[in-house]
Amino acid sequence: MQYELVRSNRRTLAITIDGSGRCVVRAPMRMPMAEIKKFIEEKRSWIENKLCEIELKTELAPREPEFKEGAEWVIAGNSVRIKFIAGAATGYAQLAPDEFICSKKLDLPGLIKFLRGFARDLFYWRVDKYAPVIGVEPLGIKVSEAQARWGSCSAQNVLNFSWRLIFAPPALIDYVVVHELCHIGCMNHSPAFWQRVAAVMPDYKQRRQALKQHGYLLKWFR
Repeated sequence: MQYELVRSNRRTLAITIDGSGRCVVRAPMRMPMAEIKKFIEEKRSWIENKLCEIELKTELAPREPEFKEGAEWVIAGNSVRIKFIAGAATGYAQLAPDEFICSKKLDLPGLIKFLRGFARDLFYWRVDKYAPVIGVEPLGIKVSEAQARWGSCSAQNVLNFSWRLIFAPPALIDYVVVHELCHIGCMNHSPAFWQRVAAVMPDYKQRRQALKQHGYLLKWFR
């Protein structure tokens, strides 16, 4: 059984499994490995059932959108149709209000490069909106290829977001942005952290739950 072990100053053991099937075991800093493995074994049945549920949801989840003429995509809440331009430069791509216009020669690496650039601009825009409200200032923003988590905040206050988050509804994009901003100066998920999130986003619990149903997006365009 694969899992990620995260040690911290917490007092108890805990296991979390996100929408992509990533299993994280959280343990006290000095807890013996034998005790951690015993705990995992005791929870094996629950873990396997949870992973089966996620696998079933993934099979029923919407499939990765096709990159072809006329295909409809939803990016940051906007519905656009793919339109190929013959004779355009190989790497040409542009997002219009209702069209995704690009070169007929645009390949997958080129497509992802363009979408990562769009994601970067989007995340900067949303961070600029919420950072002053929360009263924090990140040191930087990075766009990643993460396929197991939507975002993270480093100890240096650098925010990281998976570019695939652009396929999620705007309300969920904002939730991830607020969540990571709230980690600046509060690198845990304590009651104080969630109070901080709630002060900016009172309906964060509903958004958090909805985000779990979109874990399949992290598997797109691998």
